[in-house]
Amino acid sequence: MLVLAFLGVVATDMTSDGWEYWKWMIPVFALMTLWLSWYERRKQEAIRPITLWRELLHWVGLFGAIVLVETYVQVGLLSRFLASLVALTMLSLTVFTIGIYVEWFFIVIGIVLGFFALIIATSIEFLYAFTIPALVLGIAVLWFLHWRGRHHKQR
Repeated sequence: MLVLAFLGVVATDMTSDGWEYWKWMIPVFALMTLWLSWYERRKQEAIRPITLWRELLHWVGLFGAIVLVETYVQVGLLSRFLASLVALTMLSLTVFTIGIYVEWFFIVIGIVLGFFALIIATSIEFLYAFTIPALVLGIAVLWFLHWRGRHHKQR
């Protein structure tokens, strides 16, 4: 997820197609989180269909917001670059909130996505100097937390 987000940051910075990239990443992120949610809980508990519907509805809400932003782009209220930042911000919030009630590691991913948006907005000329370390740090934190969780389960 973080690598896909980093590619989106590059697309947002380099081309006007960043907006198109983020629109297509919403369903990709949704499918990834739905699958990861199911995968993480498959052995712990029986997953009720209502749980999956709630998670799906969570992502449908984001898709609806993206449709609104698309309208703002079409009528000229937002540039494609600004729409990309809005999409990344909404995606970070959506991933963060899904982490609150699904799996904690989505909270970390949501925070890193939010940092990506902040970095793009505040320091576009130094974009890669900040986003590459943020990507590496985010991956390192997730790896460490995952390793620590597995290490404690073995004891």
